[in-house]
Amino acid sequence: MTNRRLIVIMLAGVLSALPCTQSAAQEGYTGLVCRGVEESGRLYIGQPGFGPHLVSLFVTGANPLSATQTLPEHVAWVNDPLHSYVADGTGAMVIWAHPSDGQFDGIMALEGLTGIEVNYAGDALAREALWDRVLTACVDQGRPFLWGFGDDDTHSSERANLSWFAARLPEFSEHALKQALRSGSFYISNGPLIDDIQVEGDAISLALPQEAEVLWLRAGQHLSKDDPGPINVTTEAGAGNCLRREEGVTQARFSLADAGVPAGELKFIRAVVRTDPTHVAQTQPFRVSADGAIANPYADAGEWVRGQSHNHIDPGPRNRTGIIRYRLDYQEFGQLASFSTDYSYWESPYQWHPDDGTPQIEAIRPDRVPQGEPVEVTVSGVNFAPGAEAMIAGRTLATEAAGEDLTVLVPADLPAGIHDLTVTNPDGFRDTVAQGFTVQEPGATSHGWQHWTPADGLPYDRAIAVAAAGDDIYVATIGGVGRWHDGAWQTEGLPSSSTYHAVVGPDGRPWLSGSGGIFSMDPDGTWTTHKVGQGEKLTPQTSMERWGRLGFDAEGRLWAGNRWGRGIGVRHPDGTWERITTTAGGAPSNSPSAPACAADGTLWLGFANGLYRRIGGEWQPVQPPDELADCRFMIVLTPSADGGMWAAVTGNPGSGGVIRFDADGNAVETLTPQNSPLPSTRVRDILVTSTGDVWFASDMGVARLGADGKWQSVTSLTTGLGCNIVLGLAEASDGSIWFATARGVSRYTP
Repeated sequence: MTNRRLIVIMLAGVLSALPCTQSAAQEGYTGLVCRGVEESGRLYIGQPGFGPHLVSLFVTGANPLSATQTLPEHVAWVNDPLHSYVADGTGAMVIWAHPSDGQFDGIMALEGLTGIEVNYAGDALAREALWDRVLTACVDQGRPFLWGFGDDDTHSSERANLSWFAARLPEFSEHALKQALRSGSFYISNGPLIDDIQVEGDAISLALPQEAEVLWLRAGQHLSKDDPGPINVTTEAGAGNCLRREEGVTQARFSLADAGVPAGELKFIRAVVRTDPTHVAQTQPFRVSADGAIANPYADAGEWVRGQSHNHIDPGPRNRTGIIRYRLDYQEFGQLASFSTDYSYWESPYQWHPDDGTPQIEAIRPDRVPQGEPVEVTVSGVNFAPGAEAMIAGRTLATEAAGEDLTVLVPADLPAGIHDLTVTNPDGFRDTVAQGFTVQEPGATSHGWQHWTPADGLPYDRAIAVAAAGDDIYVATIGGVGRWHDGAWQTEGLPSSSTYHAVVGPDGRPWLSGSGGIFSMDPDGTWTTHKVGQGEKLTPQTSMERWGRLGFDAEGRLWAGNRWGRGIGVRHPDGTWERITTTAGGAPSNSPSAPACAADGTLWLGFANGLYRRIGGEWQPVQPPDELADCRFMIVLTPSADGGMWAAVTGNPGSGGVIRFDADGNAVETLTPQNSPLPSTRVRDILVTSTGDVWFASDMGVARLGADGKWQSVTSLTTGLGCNIVLGLAEASDGSIWFATARGVSRYTP
C-alpha cells in the first residue's frame, strides 16, 4: 500500500488529500500493512471454543458469529471477498494454527483452508510428517495443496524471528503479498535463506546465499522430528528418507529423470535446505503429474519479502499503539510483512491503526432503518478516498464526501435483514462492518425500547453481563463497569478492567468478576478488590485472578468460577477465601463455568465437563438427556420457577440447547432450535422474571417463553434491541428487562 495517494479523514481532523507512504505515516516503518485475527470460537476468555485455532489473514475484522458458527460456516465467512481488506476479488484466507498429528482428519474435512502452520516457533520438524501426510492426501483427492506457513506465534518481541516465511513478490504491495500466499509463492524457514527457485522442463533448481545441505523429497518422505541427523537417500517413503541429497552447495538441482520413480508415483517434490539438522528452509510442494509436468507455485522473478503469518500484540481495548511497536520490532529483523493476528475475543481485539491508509469505518448513523423507505446514511471513519463505493446486501451504492464522513443513499428496496456494510476505495482496499446495518422487517417497532452506547456514557460497547441492585443497574463490559444511576451512566470510581459477570448479594450489594479479581461495593460506596489467592501460597497455577460467573448459596457463600481453569473460588460469610480444586477439595473439574442456588438451597455448579449438585459436601453428577448427552459445557444456570434449574449447554459448534431439570436433578424438558423457537444452539444467559416469563439470550437474538406458554422472538429486525448478540439479561425493580449486547446496553419496558 506504499506510494499511493490517500484521502486521510481523521475523526478530529480536517479532510485533506496528501501523498502518504508507510514510512511517513508510521514513524520509520517501511513494510506492508498485514492484519489478521486468530479465531478460537469464543467472544471472551472462558467461553467454549470450537476446537482448533484458525488464523485469518487479510481479514477486515473478527467474525462476530465465530462463537456460534460451525467451522465450515466460519471458514466460508472468512473466504467471502467482502471480508478481505485487500479488494482483489478473493476472500481473506484461513490457516490452521499449530496443528497436531491427531487433527489430520479435521484438517482434511475442512474445505476452504489455505494452509497449516509447519515451521512453528523455531521448530521446523515436529509437523513435517503431518504436512507430508496432508500434501499426499491433497494429491490423492485431487484438491489444491495446503501450503506450509512459518511463524513465531509469540507474545513478546524478545522471543521473535524464530520461524518465518519469505514470499516472492513481483511488486512490493499488499495485493502481491496476498496473491503470493494464496498461490504458494513462498518458502518457510527458521534460519536458512533461498535466493532463487526455478522450474525448467523436468528440473527444479535452487540458488542459495549460504552453503547448505539440500534434500529433495517425494510424497511419503519427511524429516524425522525425533532423529533429525543423517538422511537416507532412497526411493522409499518414511521418516529420514529423501530422493537426493546435495551437501555443501549454493546451487542445487533435481531432475525427474534422476528420481528413480515413475513421475506419476512421485505426486509432488519439495526441497529442504539445511544448515544444521534443526535449522531448515522448506519450499512449498511442486505437484508432479503422470506425464512428468511440474506445477511451479513460484513467481519467476521478484523480491523476497520476509514476514510472519501468526503473532500477537496483546493490546487491551482502545489501545492501538502496540501495533506500531510490533511492526518496528519485526522490521529490525528484516521482516516487512508480519501479520499482527490478535484474537477474536474481546480482551485483545483486532487492531488497526489510522495511519495504515486502508479505509476504516468508525460509525454508521443510522445503523437501523425501516424497510421500504429511502434513507440517507452517514458513515464516519478514516481514509475514505474520493470515488469510494459502499455496498449493502449485495448492492453497490455511490457515496459522497461530506466533511469527515461519507453519505450513502440507501434505496427503499433493500431486503429486510442484518447486513454487512462495506466501503471500498478506488485503490483496491476496503473495510467491512460485519452485521453493521439492519433493515427492519415491516411492522417492526421500537416502542418501549432504549439503547445506550459509549457515546451515552457506557465505559465500552462490548457488554457481557448486567445486574439490578435496587434502583441501580450495573453492567460488566470488556472495558470496565458502568452504573445506571438516577437516569445517567457513571464510570467514575468503578472497576475499569475487563469484567465478566455481575450479581447482587443477599445484602443487596453488587459483586462483579473480571480479569483483575472480584470486586464488591462497600456500604459507603467504595469498591474492594478481592484476590482469591489471599491466604494461600500463590503459584503460577493459582495466581490467575481472572474470574467468571458468580453465584451465592443459601448460607451466603459466594462461588466463583476461574476463567483459566484454576478451580473454584469460595468466599465464606466471615470474609475468608478458599480455593477448591480437583486436588484440594475434590472438585469434579478445575474449570467451573456456572454456579447457581436452587430454591431448596441446593448448590448447582456447572463445569466444562458436566453439571453437578453439591449435597452434604459431596458432588453429585446430574445427567443430561440423551439428545444433548455430548453437550457437557455448562454456559449458564438459572433457578426455575418450580424449584428446579434451567441449564444452557453446548458442545461442538452447532450443538447445544437448554435443559430444564426438576429439583431432584431429573431432566424434564429439552429445548433446541429444532424443537422450539430458541434462536441458537448456544444460549448465553437465561432470565426468569417475577411474572414467570423466561428469556433466553444468544448470539442470534433473544427468545421469550411467556408464563402462558407462548413464545416471542426478540431481535433487532423487529424491535428496538440494539444488537442481536446478547450475552446478559436482568430484570430491574420496575419490571423492565435489560440486555447486555455486543454494541451496548438495551432496555425494554413492557
